Amino acid sequence: MLSFNDVTSRRTLSLLGACAVTVSVAACGAHSDATPPHEVRGQRVVYIPGLTGNPFYTSVSCGAEAEARKRGIDYSTQGAAEFSVQLQTQIVEAVAASHPSAIMIAVTNPKAMIAPLREAKREGINVITIDGDLSDKSIALTNIESDNYRGGQLAGEKMAQLVGRKGDVVDIDSATGSVVAEARREGFIDAIKRYPQMNFIGVQYSENSQAKAAQIASTLSTSNPNLVGIYAQSTNNTAGAITGLREVGKTGKVKLVGFDVSDPIIEALHAGEIEATVLQDPISAGRLGIDSAARAIEGKPVERDQQPTFAVATPQNLDDPVIKAHMYKTHC
Repeated sequence: MLSFNDVTSRRTLSLLGACAVTVSVAACGAHSDATPPHEVRGQRVVYIPGLTGNPFYTSVSCGAEAEARKRGIDYSTQGAAEFSVQLQTQIVEAVAASHPSAIMIAVTNPKAMIAPLREAKREGINVITIDGDLSDKSIALTNIESDNYRGGQLAGEKMAQLVGRKGDVVDIDSATGSVVAEARREGFIDAIKRYPQMNFIGVQYSENSQAKAAQIASTLSTSNPNLVGIYAQSTNNTAGAITGLREVGKTGKVKLVGFDVSDPIIEALHAGEIEATVLQDPISAGRLGIDSAARAIEGKPVERDQQPTFAVATPQNLDDPVIKAHMYKTHC
């Protein structure tokens, strides 16, 4: 999830639920019909991302747009250029006033967005949260969100493999207070706890700044001779850590496991400047959002919680079809 403290991330190995198979893919069940999707013509769905121009949110929209086209649903995206509760509230109110059949939304704050979305629900609009639930779980019809704890476990398992199951590792996060980041960190820590010679030395906060993440990575990797790995949560922290390790000649010496992806991170994977990054599946999340809206419109049951898959990308598996399917888009 791309949380309100994880502004431009984003906001992951098995193909079935809490299961785990290899290649580096993990997932938890979402609804699937054996029959082709029914058309729901005359209905309208609006997606409100955390902000526009972010690859994760763009990918959600691409998946939703493709599924809406199949079903004959009128689909559009309306969002602000910055991650702002105030701006998102204004957009929700304006969209709700136009009475769409459903609103799909990546909330900027799980508490602050309760009031405007509760009002939308009162107006008969189906509310579908993507990449993060509201604190009041009675409002959203369904929440479509990766299992962030499991994503953290995958990162921890990969890190342990990379560092030979021993040495100091650190987490670079954006800011305190993010439920998503805490779940990813908890999963990571629990995964490496199995190895007594691995030592988690804490978390450093970057304020979601690539420059600050780079500074943290370079400082820690040169000042701590026992540091063998950095876990970087979010796109900005991952990209910043890549830069920081490169600047002090620690690329490959200090292993880097990131979370989410962007064009610079993909370039770094090809160049061998990062060992792995955990990918979510925002395209499938968008498809599930439209599927859920269509089912609600048709009076069919909708699962309350749906979890898209994760995949772990490495320099060695970039051509794997599963990895390619999880790569984020900058345009549809």
